[in-house]
Amino acid sequence: GPRMWFSLAAVVAGVSLVSAAQLDPKYAANITVFHVNEKQYPANPDNMNTANINGDIYFSLRTRGFPLECGKWKNESFWSMIDCVNGEVDDPADLAITKLVLEVDTRFGDYADCNVDSTTGVYSCSCQDVPDDCSTMNTPAGATKCNNSNGCEWVDDGCYPYGCPNITDHQWCTQGYHHCDWNKATDQCGNPPGPAKVCNGSQVGFLNLSNVEWGRTPFRGHSSSTIDFWHGNTLAKTRGYWYSTWTEGQCRSDDPTQQYCSWRVAEEVKKITKACSDSMINAAIIAGDATAPWGGRCFDDCTAADRHNASSECFILCFYKNVLGPKGSTEMLNYTNSPEFGITVPELLEAWEKPFKPESSGGCPALTPSSLLTKVAPSADAPRRATDRYSVPSFTHTDQF
Repeated sequence: GPRMWFSLAAVVAGVSLVSAAQLDPKYAANITVFHVNEKQYPANPDNMNTANINGDIYFSLRTRGFPLECGKWKNESFWSMIDCVNGEVDDPADLAITKLVLEVDTRFGDYADCNVDSTTGVYSCSCQDVPDDCSTMNTPAGATKCNNSNGCEWVDDGCYPYGCPNITDHQWCTQGYHHCDWNKATDQCGNPPGPAKVCNGSQVGFLNLSNVEWGRTPFRGHSSSTIDFWHGNTLAKTRGYWYSTWTEGQCRSDDPTQQYCSWRVAEEVKKITKACSDSMINAAIIAGDATAPWGGRCFDDCTAADRHNASSECFILCFYKNVLGPKGSTEMLNYTNSPEFGITVPELLEAWEKPFKPESSGGCPALTPSSLLTKVAPSADAPRRATDRYSVPSFTHTDQF
C-alpha cells in the first residue's frame, strides 16, 4: 500500500545520499573567498578562480592604475602587454564581487588559470605549471593560439613547449614564476627539484602568492617603471592565496556515481557591485589621506573634479601614495605596518570587508541572490572578458619561462 511505497522511497533516497561523494572530514576545512566576475554569472565558482581577502586585494589594487598603465603610460612597462589586452577587465559597471564560504579538501593540487571563452561565455581551466599539448597547434594559423596557450610558444614555423631548460638567463631562471633551478657547474637552467607538477581537476588548485615574485624584479630588457613598482609593492604588501575550483571536483549530492569531490559552496555570504565596493574603498583612502598617520596629504592637491574621478592621474598617484607609502612608486619595498608604508594591512582589510556588511551597518546593497547550481548564459550583447581576474601572468609572448 501507500505506506510501503513511502518506506521504500525513503530507503532508496537514503542509499542515494550515502552513495554520493562527500568531503573527507579529516581534510575538510571552510575557507572564505572572494570572486569577481560579470554580474550575470551565478556565484557558484564552477571552473573559476577565487581568492582569500589578501589575494583579492592584491589583484584589485594592481588594477587601480590601469587608466594610466593602459593609457598614456602604455609603453612604459612590460606589464601593459599582459594587463591591457582586454579593456573590460576592470569595468566596475559590469562586474560584481561575491563573498563565499567554500568547504574544501585541503589536499590541494596545482593552481589552474580559469578563463571565460569570449565567444561562448563558458569558463574552463588549465593548470599553470602543466603545459598544453603544443603539437595540436602546429598549423599555419596556430601562432596566436599557441602563444595564448599554457606552456607553449610559437617559434619560426611551429609551436613548441617552453620551460626551465629553455632559459639562459640566471636571474630569470631563479626569479621567474616557475622558480627553476640553476646548475652552477654547467651554467644551465633546469626544472626545480622534486616531483613534476600534476594537473588534477578533481582537486582544488592553490597558489600562495608569497612564493611568487611578479613585478619584484625588472623584466629582462626593461627598467623598472612606476607601474612595476606598483605591481611589485602591492604583491609584497598583500600576498594572499588564490584558488581554482574545477567542475569535476564539485560535490554533487544528487550524483550517486561520484566517488570523490573536493569542494562545495557552504554559504553565499553576499554579492555586491564592484562599483559600490570601489566607492567605499576610495572613501576610506581619501579620509585617511587627510587624517591618518599614514595619510599622503595629497588629495587636496587634486582638482575637485579629479578627486571624484578614480581614473584621473592625480587621483591614481595619490591613491597609491596612501596605499603603498611615499616611496611605493619609486622603490621596491619590504613592507611592515609602519605608517611610512601607507595604510596598514589591518586597516586595508577592514576597508575591503566593509562593503559586505549589512546595509544597516554601512555595507553595500546586495545584488539579487543568484542560483548556486544553475549556469546563467550571458546575453548576446553582454561584454565578456577574455581572462578571469586571478590569472597567473603569462610571459609566453616575449620570453621562455
